Amino acid sequence: MIRSAVLARRPVDARERDAIARFVELFDGLERPFDERANKVHVTASAILLSDDRRRVLLHQHKRLQLWLQPGGHIDAGETPWQAAVREACEETGLPAVLAGEELIHVDVHSGGRGHIHLDLRYLVESPLDAPAPPEGESQEVRWFAWHMAIDAADPGLEGILRALQPGEAKIRQARHTDSSECAQVYLRSRAFALPTVPLVHEPREVRRWMADEVVGRTDMWVAEVDGTVVGLMVLDHGRGGAGWIEHLYLDPAWVGRRVGDRFIELAKERLAAGIELWTFQANEAAARFYERHGFVAAERTDGAGNEERSPDIRYAWQP
Repeated sequence: MIRSAVLARRPVDARERDAIARFVELFDGLERPFDERANKVHVTASAILLSDDRRRVLLHQHKRLQLWLQPGGHIDAGETPWQAAVREACEETGLPAVLAGEELIHVDVHSGGRGHIHLDLRYLVESPLDAPAPPEGESQEVRWFAWHMAIDAADPGLEGILRALQPGEAKIRQARHTDSSECAQVYLRSRAFALPTVPLVHEPREVRRWMADEVVGRTDMWVAEVDGTVVGLMVLDHGRGGAGWIEHLYLDPAWVGRRVGDRFIELAKERLAAGIELWTFQANEAAARFYERHGFVAAERTDGAGNEERSPDIRYAWQP
């Protein structure tokens, strides 16, 4: 049951995609997967703990790692993983937590310290928006976060599911100078998820510098924002006397399939009414289907010699 639930997950980002494959590989080699004493590799359970109005997320600061994490831990004998998630949430926060459903909502594989590897299963848990009261021996740094603050503070292994669960409708607006860091994060997360076979030729720090110094505030740039969290970006070039260009269009993988890309294309067609061209990598088959659905036609295919990544690409064109 656990194995099939893990394989049924639609990953929210590249980290979870890799975690699912790693989970199954390791899980299949365990005789007693829930027993922490049987093997240094074992299954654990965590709670994505939301307030009962879904407007806040609870995190605690791990005493040893000093990271803001979700409550969770080992599974006791006779427990299901979702029962363990609820128990850990109650024990670590002092709050009355209840399970919102037995559906597995996230998978992560990470170091548990002391040479252990945790195959972590995550479940949605709710609690009244009361003040946490962690007992002695547990981390005393426990607090409710607004969604955008939780996403900013979260460990990389937690960020994706928080982005996917964040409530609200994305609003399209022009980019501001303060958006550069979040735009770089969306770019990096999108590239990692959509283009795992295309090399990222610049280090993340270079991407962040490029976004801050050359893109945000210097281009016709638009972002999709959900209550303080940037979930997508688009950069337009109006060209001279002919078709304009979509220079960049990236969505956070947790927001793919939620019409944000459609709305960006609608905006691009309004602002570049004479016609639009763009490049996308041939490896990004989902992007090709997306652009073709919006009336773009493949005008040129190359072997990639003209791009930094040296990866085959396609030039698409749209005419009104």
